[in-house]
Amino acid sequence: MKWKALAWNKSAVGYLFILPSVAVMTLFVIVPLLFSLLSSLYSFDIMLQNFKFIGLDNFHTVLDDDRFWNSLKNTVYFVCGNVPLQIVISILVAVAINKKSRLNIVFRTVYFLPVVCSMTIVAMAIQMMFDFNIGIVPALLREWGLPVVDVFNDPTWAMPAIILISVYKSFGFTMIILLAALQGVPESLYEAAEIDGAGRAATFFRITLPSIAPSIAFVVITSIIGSFQVFDQVYVTTKGGPMFKTETIVQYVYDKAFVTNEMGPAIASAILLFIIILIVTLANLRIGRKSEQNF
Repeated sequence: MKWKALAWNKSAVGYLFILPSVAVMTLFVIVPLLFSLLSSLYSFDIMLQNFKFIGLDNFHTVLDDDRFWNSLKNTVYFVCGNVPLQIVISILVAVAINKKSRLNIVFRTVYFLPVVCSMTIVAMAIQMMFDFNIGIVPALLREWGLPVVDVFNDPTWAMPAIILISVYKSFGFTMIILLAALQGVPESLYEAAEIDGAGRAATFFRITLPSIAPSIAFVVITSIIGSFQVFDQVYVTTKGGPMFKTETIVQYVYDKAFVTNEMGPAIASAILLFIIILIVTLANLRIGRKSEQNF
């Protein structure tokens, strides 16, 4: 009986330690999620008035809306442009500044600085630099006699410009994670490869990438999740324009909720985004596990 009482006391202490985290998650994650699922079945306004049960009509409204599918296409475009570019640049930079030196410490600081800045500030600063009328980049292009494009008002270049803003802002965080993984790779592996006469390319693909594969899988998943929720840089620079070419799903949710006051469709589209992210994340986890086994 004493042993059982002692075991219960240890379990009770453990439950007490996790109680604050469970309470916070329940209050700020589980409860809002359940409320969203329930409220997606109702029609109501932004003041939470005029509730009317309409079943799955909100989902039908969203799925029948061409703007939703356009925003989904734009979001996928952003994800497919942002994630690979960010990961590749982060890996290359992390490998380049992996060795310990004073200069590399400076580079790490410089590359990580945009991460601690607000996305809004970064987007506004870059937008001013590329502003067609007052931006320093168009001014230099005119000075050199080169063609100037109003990138944030051009349907072709607006989304690539937003992708580059996102890569510049976020790649430093990914780089730090991969840099930490690189520093955990045993030097003996590189020494053995050098003795065997392996070149830099072979060392990179045969030792470096397999050794940091779990970290790469982690940053890929987190980058995809973050990219599907892109909003700040879009709202600051283009607000979804021109001609809805940069409107993402989160921008669509924002407009439905706070511009047209259609809370039901807004919540329904947010739930659809949650389902998309969940499916993509689970698929990436499965692919990542298979890749680790192959390595």
